[in-house]
Amino acid sequence: MTDVVLDLDGVLSTRDTFAALLVAAARRRLPTALRSSPELVRWLQAGHDVVRHAAASREVARSLLSGMSESAYDALAMRVGRQLGLRSARASMVEVAARCRREGAHIVVATGSEHRLAAAFLAAAGVEHDLLLASTLRWTPTGPVFDRHIRGEGKLATLREAGVEIERRRFWTDSFDDFPTAQVAASVVLVAPSRHSAARYRSSGLVTELLP
Repeated sequence: MTDVVLDLDGVLSTRDTFAALLVAAARRRLPTALRSSPELVRWLQAGHDVVRHAAASREVARSLLSGMSESAYDALAMRVGRQLGLRSARASMVEVAARCRREGAHIVVATGSEHRLAAAFLAAAGVEHDLLLASTLRWTPTGPVFDRHIRGEGKLATLREAGVEIERRRFWTDSFDDFPTAQVAASVVLVAPSRHSAARYRSSGLVTELLP
């Protein structure tokens, strides 16, 4: 069995887990959410530009989570991650992960979502894995900011830093954001890609499979 790398948002989860966490934070902190409107507009306007969208999402997170203590964030990440793991796990991909585990594959989950949130999701969804590579936050006097945000080229760099030989692994993704990783993987499976991502992969000439 080929060892695998699994994306999380859109693959193991049918929802964007970190966006769901930010929505939950905004609902509980409406004044902060209203002050974050300019950052939210820039986030929406970034569209499919990976670099702009990643930068805008970091600014939205910084604004919506401003003033939040680490313990408060931990509680929020645990709650939202568990809820999503129970309600929004993609059943077909949970079974793929379970089958890979039974066949002895080494399983890496690599995601742009935040580490504590992703870990809570995987635990609740029952996805066994050997390594989780996810974005991380650090706390400043004004609240959390991204310390590491593994999107686009950053995901491939993080896999290499962790010693993961992506060239020998089967990679499961839903997004063209992951093209740098997909381009060097042994094989690529697209999971419910958007029309944009599906079209970009087709035009790239990269050979991919589609999850049945």
